[in-house]
Amino acid sequence: MFRPRSILCPILLSAIVSLASSCAHPPQPSSSSDVRTVNQAKAYLSSGDYKKALDIYAVAIDRHPGNEDLLDAYTGALESIKEKADRAYGAQDYAKAGELYHTLLKSDFGKRPLQRTLSFDADYLAMRIGSCSKMLMELGIMKYRAGDLEQAIAIWKKILVFNPSDGEAKTAIDRATVQLQNLKQMM
Repeated sequence: MFRPRSILCPILLSAIVSLASSCAHPPQPSSSSDVRTVNQAKAYLSSGDYKKALDIYAVAIDRHPGNEDLLDAYTGALESIKEKADRAYGAQDYAKAGELYHTLLKSDFGKRPLQRTLSFDADYLAMRIGSCSKMLMELGIMKYRAGDLEQAIAIWKKILVFNPSDGEAKTAIDRATVQLQNLKQMM
C-alpha cells in the first residue's frame, strides 16, 4: 500500500527519536540494594576481610545471576585478591599468600557465571597453596634445626590456617611440642 511521504516521515522520525533516547539512557540493571551490596563488599575488601566480601558477592549473585554489574564487581574482586596473593608470594610472605589462595579456593568461584575468564583456576590455587606449605615447612625446619622450637612450631601452625589437612605440619608440631615440653621440664 502506498502512503504519502508526509505520513511516513513523522512515523520514522518518532521511531528514531525513541531509539536514540533509549540508547542515551539505557535501563540501569542495578537496584539500589545491588549498589549497597557492592559498596559493602568493597568496604570488606578494603579492610582485608576478603572472605566476607566474597560471601556478600556470592549471595547477591545467587539472587541476581544475570546482573552484569554484580558479576563484573565479583570478577574484579576475585582478580584483586589473586593479585594480592601473588604479590605476597613474590615477597616470600607465604603465610599471607596461602591464606589468600585458600580464601579464593573456598569461595566456590567456579559455581558462578563470570563476566570474563579468570587468570587462575582451582588447580592453580591448589598448586600455590601446596607451594606455600612447602616453603613454610622448610622455614620451620630451619628454625627447628637452629634450636628455636617455639618459632618452628609457630611457623608450622601458620600452614594449618590455610592448609588444615597438612599431615606433615601436624606431625612436626606434635614432635616439636613434645620436645619443647621435655626441655622445659629439664630446666
